[in-house]
Amino acid sequence: MTFESFSLKNRWHHLGLIFVVAVIVRALVFGCYIAPHGYYLQADSRDYHYCAHSLALGRGMMRPDNAYPIFWRTPGYPIYLSIFYSIFGPQGLDFNQNKMALETSIWVQIFVCSTIPILLFFLALYLAQSMMLAWIAAWIAVFHIGFVLASCYILSDALATVLLLLFFLFFYRSFRLIGEPILHILTDQSMIVDVLLAAFFLGLYTWLRPNGQFTVLVSVFILLLGACAWRIKIKKIILFLLLFFSIIGGWYVRNYQLTGHVFFCPMTGAYLQTFCAPRILRTVTGKPLMDCMKYLMGHVMQETARETIRLQKEAPHLYVARELVCSNIAMPIIKAHPFYFMYDWLREVMKTIFDPYASQIVAFVNNSFSYDPAEEFLFEKINLWLFAQNMPPFLGFFCWLEFFFLLWFWIGLFGGIWLFLIKPLFTPEEASIHTKFYRSLWLKTGFFIGGLVFMTGGFGYARLRMPVEPLMIILTLTWWLWIFNKKPNLKTNIGK
Repeated sequence: MTFESFSLKNRWHHLGLIFVVAVIVRALVFGCYIAPHGYYLQADSRDYHYCAHSLALGRGMMRPDNAYPIFWRTPGYPIYLSIFYSIFGPQGLDFNQNKMALETSIWVQIFVCSTIPILLFFLALYLAQSMMLAWIAAWIAVFHIGFVLASCYILSDALATVLLLLFFLFFYRSFRLIGEPILHILTDQSMIVDVLLAAFFLGLYTWLRPNGQFTVLVSVFILLLGACAWRIKIKKIILFLLLFFSIIGGWYVRNYQLTGHVFFCPMTGAYLQTFCAPRILRTVTGKPLMDCMKYLMGHVMQETARETIRLQKEAPHLYVARELVCSNIAMPIIKAHPFYFMYDWLREVMKTIFDPYASQIVAFVNNSFSYDPAEEFLFEKINLWLFAQNMPPFLGFFCWLEFFFLLWFWIGLFGGIWLFLIKPLFTPEEASIHTKFYRSLWLKTGFFIGGLVFMTGGFGYARLRMPVEPLMIILTLTWWLWIFNKKPNLKTNIGK
């Protein structure tokens, strides 16, 4: 069963049922639990609120207290929120004063994000060439606790996941790897159309999540591995990059005009200065983490003040992007102690990979959902997740349910890494057509999974892996269906 031979006419009612159930699940969680307690206010929600409030007033992305330009947030999600602020009217700077606009935006978000299971169905069907795998992946996404909770927050993660799924769908349709079965008719025209649509949706994703500007590098690398002629590869890459940067280029121009520096989002500097550099100083000096953070923050404030005075004399029309100052202060510390940096970075990446989404439920119970602690440890989080003393039984049930899901999830991923990536290196003579097909699938999805997850080493937690969670679900299912001998029928696709 190929992507092209799938008939929506025969399956629309199944997909409709998936969408309806997804909406019902998310609506119940939001209406009965998240909204009554105000849990949609998360650690970054106030930033988005301030940006949207300013946009609705026609002031652009400006701080509400001093009308200073905001650089550390991308404008995509604030623009989305500002639509509802404009409809209901900005009611004041206090987050809760805008309850009607915020909750209405989430209800719309719930409907949009309920398409994630459907998009995952098509992506899984195309990548894995298995109808059974595609249906299972879609139903998992319906009840996936991470997808459900994210759609109920004032955060960009859920909407960004919709856009990235659309990117993946068109990106993977635009090429095949050398030695991979031909899954659909690849003409020059169809490849160009698909790669342009992929660039379009990746550009929109980057307006919500700035790591899209690094994802584009992974995309170009994978395009270079395609099986088409070099003339077509270069043409696809040039068009891909031109459309992508034309979509996000306006924000580069805005930031350059305001600061004199070329950047899209300087949040990396803030992460390095807030999370990475203080841990290094703690290791080197033996001082408490909070003292190291305060020391560096004071240093940033001093340097920002000096740079502001300099610009007032030399270029009074320019502003100081404090996040760039953060980067200038953090980088010398990181360069002086690269091994400490890599250790801390990889530890946080591991936290992103293994952190349970249900740990957010613990934050609800502990009333710590609206802020991030200075530091978290994975095993402590897991202990609280499963054995929190004050956890109501019905919430504890969902925590344990995710525990067993994650066991299934990681057994499948580690099993697939061994079966499709490692074992063929030692026993190439045993590689079948199905093994080669799945190895190709794991390689071309693994680059995106590894690239996006590796970016999260500043402060790791579960929702940062959400954009690639759909790919991870597909890979997990390939191993489990292999174990139960439900391989796709690939023979009819070879040699087309």
